[in-house]
Amino acid sequence: MRILFLIIAIAGAYLLLRGWPDGPGLLLRSCLAVAAVVGGLAVWGMGKHQSNQSTCMASLRKASLLDYFSLGLVIVFIEACFVVFISTLAQPAQSFAVMVHDHVAKINDDQSSGTKDFNADLTFSGDGSGPWIFKNNLERDLPQQSNHQLTNKPEAFVELASDDDVQVLLNSRIYLSSFAFSQFNGTAWSAAPRARTVQKAPIRFAEQAKDRPAIRHRVYHAVNPTGQNVFTALHGAITTDASTLTRLAESVYLLPEAENTNAGYSYSAISQPLLLSNLLDNEIVPTAATEEELVIPMALRERLQKTALAFQNQPDTASQLLALKSYLQNNYQYSLETTNKSGTNPLVNFLYTEKRGYCEHFATAAAMLCRAIGIPSRIAYGWSGGRLYPAQKMFVFRAKDAHAWTEIKIQGYGWVIFDTTPPDNNARPETVTAPANEKAPDPSEALSMDQQESVLPEMNLGTHINQAKLLTILGILSLCSIGFLVLRYFKKTKTTLDGRIIPQSQAGYLLQFKQTCATLGYPMPLGRTLRQQIIYLKNTERAPEFLDTLLTYHYQRTYANAEKNPTVEKQLHQAIRQWRRSSSGGKTC
Repeated sequence: MRILFLIIAIAGAYLLLRGWPDGPGLLLRSCLAVAAVVGGLAVWGMGKHQSNQSTCMASLRKASLLDYFSLGLVIVFIEACFVVFISTLAQPAQSFAVMVHDHVAKINDDQSSGTKDFNADLTFSGDGSGPWIFKNNLERDLPQQSNHQLTNKPEAFVELASDDDVQVLLNSRIYLSSFAFSQFNGTAWSAAPRARTVQKAPIRFAEQAKDRPAIRHRVYHAVNPTGQNVFTALHGAITTDASTLTRLAESVYLLPEAENTNAGYSYSAISQPLLLSNLLDNEIVPTAATEEELVIPMALRERLQKTALAFQNQPDTASQLLALKSYLQNNYQYSLETTNKSGTNPLVNFLYTEKRGYCEHFATAAAMLCRAIGIPSRIAYGWSGGRLYPAQKMFVFRAKDAHAWTEIKIQGYGWVIFDTTPPDNNARPETVTAPANEKAPDPSEALSMDQQESVLPEMNLGTHINQAKLLTILGILSLCSIGFLVLRYFKKTKTTLDGRIIPQSQAGYLLQFKQTCATLGYPMPLGRTLRQQIIYLKNTERAPEFLDTLLTYHYQRTYANAEKNPTVEKQLHQAIRQWRRSSSGGKTC
């Protein structure tokens, strides 16, 4: 029963630490969790019996509820001190980190002319826009498990130059691209290594195609405090008015340091988006590709090629691609949560085990199956859909619009969007037009607010009290703790070795003698007098020399009303300690 109570206490402490919506703050929950564990230990320890075998660190009496309360009070006090320390240190630590980051960035900027080593000064490693992040080496893992919770937070704004351009996008689909990776090792996507170069205005990515509309637009997005600020534009960017861009890899460009952190980034671009659906009336032929655009990891190659047989025998490339898209959309379920209980390869888990996943899984599967039939492919990250405000010709992309898709390389067109994510259940974000009376959010205000929210506020760690109140509570708690411990010390009850209360206080030398006897294996049972214990010890080979002095002095003090002699008692204490050390081989417990 005591074990059950302890298990319930531990489970309750876990639930308190985990928290719940609209629940109490972190500090209060932590204190309650400590109280639950201490209470569970108190109940569990109440029925434990003291072992007769004396060991080092053995307790001389049973622990009481007051002892457990004292322990809990000390732990809560330490927790409160830790909270004060962290909340006091947080702001200086952040300021120091920002200072170091700015210093390193300045050094990098001073050295950024010409070409550089690919990984020489990639200092960012944090979150990018939306859920997409990549590592210092331009690599992004395909997660084994996932449980994404996307929000309505505005992340990017696209303002078009004309109503005609708005209509062009609405007649197709909108894809706002941040970066694309072409190498896949079976568990992670990465960019093919390139010499790092700095490009200055005017910047051109590709030549304009005369048979496609060119869409002029302005992009707004926040400054990422990690430095992972990549050039973002509608798919098919051909030029931009950004002052400088640092080319990290194909389709991965780093923006310069923002002039105003609160205002974020704002730059214009011209793009010619192109989807596979726009080319179905034309002949589609895969273009010559580099090695990384066709390679399939050896461990996955056989299974992927076998899967590709289902649509490889179609009469032409367009039919193969449409069959591939139909295969994925009809046989796999869209879900932001994947469990992968067996911990297998994430792509294998998606295609052959769990058969569900989100856009990144569909895009990866499509890219690998395209390579299995000889079509060069890669995966792109950004946003799709968005919310259109017609009066301002503004598209607003929120965190929930984050999207990943496949791109294939077609002769005469370059990289073309091939999105295989199912269009249902919000799997592939659709463009929504806001009501006529709804005004678009101002990009500058929204980005400034986002920047302020990203800065650490004065920390209260969810306690719902400010630091001054926390210090006041800590001071009161300290005074109460000190007063309690002092009172506890002067009023503590002396007990026997088995935990029973001693009705009359015993002299210190006598109590020390009894404890030493018990430690050395000669416990003094209840009812045995001191004389009987000494006679018992004299019959052993380890009888100390001070026994007669102890007996004489104790009987004079107890029965003859002799005055207390501090010198004699001090000598007895020293003799008892010496006996204990010599009898235990010099080892003290």
